[in-house]
Parts: sequence; structure tokens; C-alpha cells
Amino acid sequence: MSSQEDLMWPDMCVSADKALQQIEAGMSIFVGTGPAEPRTLLQALMHKKSGKLQDLELIQLVSFGDAISLDTIRSQKFRLKTFFSGWVASEAITQGHVDLIPSRFSRIPELIRSKRLPIDAAFVQLSPPDESGYCSLGLAVDVAREAMDQAQVVIAEINPQLPCTFGDTFIHLSELDVLVHSQNEPFLFSRWPVDAVHDRVAENVASIIEDGSCLAFSIGPVYEALSSHLQSKRGLGIHTPFFSDPLMDLVRSGAVDNRNKRVFTGKSVTSFALGTAELLTWLHRNPFVDFQPMGKVFDPVYIGRNPRSVAILPARKVDLSGRIALQSGKGNVTAGPGEATDFVNGAELSAKGMTIIALPSQNLDAESNLKLSVEHYSNLFSLREAVDAVVTEYGVAWLRGRSVRERAMGLIDIAH
Repeated sequence: MSSQEDLMWPDMCVSADKALQQIEAGMSIFVGTGPAEPRTLLQALMHKKSGKLQDLELIQLVSFGDAISLDTIRSQKFRLKTFFSGWVASEAITQGHVDLIPSRFSRIPELIRSKRLPIDAAFVQLSPPDESGYCSLGLAVDVAREAMDQAQVVIAEINPQLPCTFGDTFIHLSELDVLVHSQNEPFLFSRWPVDAVHDRVAENVASIIEDGSCLAFSIGPVYEALSSHLQSKRGLGIHTPFFSDPLMDLVRSGAVDNRNKRVFTGKSVTSFALGTAELLTWLHRNPFVDFQPMGKVFDPVYIGRNPRSVAILPARKVDLSGRIALQSGKGNVTAGPGEATDFVNGAELSAKGMTIIALPSQNLDAESNLKLSVEHYSNLFSLREAVDAVVTEYGVAWLRGRSVRERAMGLIDIAH
């Protein structure tokens, strides 16, 4: 396509209904993740009555339940496959309406390339093309490129409100089969409220993070509070699955320069961005944030090349031997075992790396979060040998190199 054609992209778009004529019954369709969810396409798919659009398999790394209706899924019109049990998907997985694929996130790209996870079509959301005809994947790189390479048909939803982000994000118009003009704003996330307990947990976490550390964040109250307590640090680096508003604040404070990193030196590296409209505006053409595929961001070898890599995981429960029950259930979009294992392994490979488990000492029902055993809890993280420290609002319990008895004593010291 010529540059002149690229500049006329709105004239190249078709309606979502016409785009869906490319879809046949029984197809497996990759759908962009989270804030990259092509909502105009999906809303049309959910409401369209057609014999062709039956028995479809939708593949989405994380489903936020916005455009993909669980009511429609229950009608057996579609089947959703996901790699993440959080957010609204966990209830549907338990009920048998959604299929969960257990996998370490770093291995998902190879599942697609090897065609163990077949993909017939790809729905992606892109920023408008530049004068050379290149669009950006915007807020989620994940495995979109691998999916597009395998798909017989690629339908792109062009969203003028999507930021153009840098890194391995650019797709030329010539790689796309059909264009649709988005009728929806990108999916936004409000900032998390922070109470006094989570603020003290975050303060204690920050107390053991050294200057020059390379951090991985997710979203939730611990991360929201942690940013402000890290702003006095210097020389921090970012290599994280999710980039969020608290990380934007941390970068703005001057605490982050990424100069101590050995991989993507000078860049804050991520695969996804989840946050407010302010974050989206800040990310637009921001050269300091580099979006890379999951195969690089979640690879423990890449993570481990950065010295002082710190994996910070919010937990639901901890037992006295150091076993962890991670957060689970509706509304959860923090670390699951698939994400956690990659970053914990990376921290183990990193020179002076560290894994920190953070949680309040008791839950909202005033029940202790430190248990004799977490055996019967879901979402178990079994690598207790990899946990270096557990942090509550009452302090830090160091587990590395300690016996089970010594671990128990340390954890009792930080219990409510």
C-alpha cells in the first residue's frame, strides 16, 4: 500500500458485521488481551445471529469479561479458552463454561508457534497508522504477533484513542486483511484505593529493596502504595508484566533510570499496560517504555540477566513453613502461578535477586492470614524454597536459609 493509501485508512474500514463475514463456523479466534480487547468486533460477534458464527473457540490470555459475555458463552455459541483464572473467568471455569489452559506464561508463544494451540483468525486492536503505514499494538503486545503469523485471516480494529507505544509493537497495514473503525474507548482501570494496613505493608516491602534493583509490578493495593515508598530510591529498573499508574508515578519521581539493567538497558520493559486515561496519554510515543512480547518479558533467562531482580507477589495466605496461597477469585488480575513462576525463577537466576511475598496479617473478617497449613486453599504456589521474605504490616520475616522451625518463629513475629 502506498503512503497516500495509508493516510486514508478510515476509507479502508468496513463495518464490524461485514468483517465477521470472514469467520466460519468452528474457527479458533485469538482475541487481544485486556486493554487491547477489540471491543467493537467482539460486541458485534456477541450479538450477531448467524449459522456461520457457531461453535467458535475464542482464545484470550486474560478475559476481563467486558465485551465477551459469559451469558453468550453459556449459550454454547462460543467456547472461551484462557490462561488466567482471575477476574471474572474463575467462576466460569469452575462452572465448566470456560476452559483454563495451565501454562507458564513464558511458554505460551511456543504453544502458538508449534500449532499445539491452533489459531484460524486473529482479532487485534491497533493505533492508527503513521505516514509510512505502521500501526502500533498499543497496550498489549503479549502473543499478538505469533497469533497473527498463524492466522488465516487478521481483522484489525483501529482505535484513534489507543496510544502508539514503542518496542516490538509495529504492524504494517499490508499485514492486515480487514480493517474496522473502533466505536469504543480503550478499556480503563481505576486506581486502587489504599488503606493504612496496605500502606504499612508496602512501606516494609520498600525497606528491603535496594538501590539499583529491577522490579516487577502487577496491580492492586500493595503496588499502588509501594510506588510512593520507593520514590526515595535511586537507579531502579523496570522489567514487569504489567505497566500501571503507580509505575508511571515512580518513573516520574526520578527513581527509575534503568541504567543498571543488562537487558533492554535504559528502557522500562513490559508486555501490558493497565490503567487510567492519564496513563494512556503518558504512554503515547513515550520512548522510555518498551513493549515486548511475552516470550521476552516472561522468560526467566531475560529476567535473570538483570542484577537485583525483585519479584513482589501479593498473597492470600502463608503457612508457617513458607508455602503460599496466591490471590484468587473474581476481580483478581494479580499474579497467578503461571506468571509467578517465571518471575520467581528469574529472581533466582539474578545476581542478588529476591522474591518477596506481601500480605496483610489478617483478612477483612479479622482472621489470620498466617496459617498452620494452606494445603486446602486454591491457587497454591508450591516453590517455598524460592521465597526469600514474607512481609506484613508488622515487619519482615526472612525465610532464605532458615529451617522450618526458624521460619515458623519468624512468621509468628509478623502475625497480627
